[in-house]
Amino acid sequence: MGLGTEGYSLALLAKIEYAGANAESFQKAADMLGRVGELLISDKHVERITERLGRQRADQRDAQVEQMKAGQLSPAHVQPPQVAAIHLDAGKIQMRAEDGQPGVRDPHWSDTKVACLLTYSVPSGQSDPQPDPPKAFLDPPRVMRLSQEIQQVRSDPSTHPTAAKARRKPTVEAVVEKSQRLVRTAVATMKGTEAFGWMVAAEATQRGFYDAPHRAVVGDGGNWIEPLGQMHFPGWVQVLDFLHLLVHLYAAATAAYRGQGKLAWRFYERLLRAGWSGKVQQLHAWLGEQAERLGPAPPQAAEGDPRKIVAKTLEYVQKNADRMNYPQYRRAGLPVTSAAVESLIKQFNQRVKGTEKFWRQGGAEAVLQVRAAYLSDDGRGEEFYAHRPRGRAVGRGRLRPAA
Repeated sequence: MGLGTEGYSLALLAKIEYAGANAESFQKAADMLGRVGELLISDKHVERITERLGRQRADQRDAQVEQMKAGQLSPAHVQPPQVAAIHLDAGKIQMRAEDGQPGVRDPHWSDTKVACLLTYSVPSGQSDPQPDPPKAFLDPPRVMRLSQEIQQVRSDPSTHPTAAKARRKPTVEAVVEKSQRLVRTAVATMKGTEAFGWMVAAEATQRGFYDAPHRAVVGDGGNWIEPLGQMHFPGWVQVLDFLHLLVHLYAAATAAYRGQGKLAWRFYERLLRAGWSGKVQQLHAWLGEQAERLGPAPPQAAEGDPRKIVAKTLEYVQKNADRMNYPQYRRAGLPVTSAAVESLIKQFNQRVKGTEKFWRQGGAEAVLQVRAAYLSDDGRGEEFYAHRPRGRAVGRGRLRPAA
């Protein structure tokens, strides 16, 4: 384990890592350990231990990737899941210079890649369990708010009051997805798409996803998601997140009939019902009619130009036409939204994102690993310590007996 010179037992290391992974900051983790666990430890000490254990978890992850590349990685369980889905998305994190000096220099934003691997209950019948769109998608105030929330989902909640309010409302996933969620595991990294793809594939292999009768990769239509799916998950169903489609359709309708609220809403509702029913050709025809009516946008047109918005939505539908057979996905028990990974990214952001949080590359990667372990439902956070000998805590900050 490389226990380090502090002499903590594995039981204490597990407590420190758990606090470092789940508290808002290392300082808050140290405060909690002192107040609740009666363990006197500095925030820097929590940081060093958490990051060291995170690097060990990353080493285990990378070893599994190498096993997979060599064809030596096997599922952890004999029985594969019946319905499995991999939700993919990217988040943002603030970084700083790697020179090791105190203070924040060269602050900049960087990407995190996140995968949410979920199993679902088996569908009970062959018919579409939800042929009509959810009422939430046909309520003007909620649709407007939903569009704003999706655009803000990767942002710092402290800078967006509307997003903070939205967290208190029921999730869209509970409204849309009818299949019961079973087990979630998480993969997260600062590394590029190629490395991330292998990590997700290794996790899917361990969980037996490749042997599931119903398998899907769910994404928002980003340029990097489709190639990753084709490389590592050929033959799987590729699903376009319906919530992102909804946002595009709503934007196109309000742009096509700007200043004409009733006409815009009626057009949105027609588009929404067609999209929910998987009628891609109908969507294409209606959007094409509006694009022709408005005419092409000039090269210097602003992003908010109605002609540009409608044209972009039409292009989005054309590009993702093969990933919009939503009735078929629902019949198979597959998810039709990426709300699960959006929610997961928010949970990662609670730990790694904030106006005063600036990370170095190694520290960010390590903390993402411990956070991912404790956001997974299979007990891997604790399993990391389960088969290792437990020693006595002999460090200066060992637990004091309770009074």
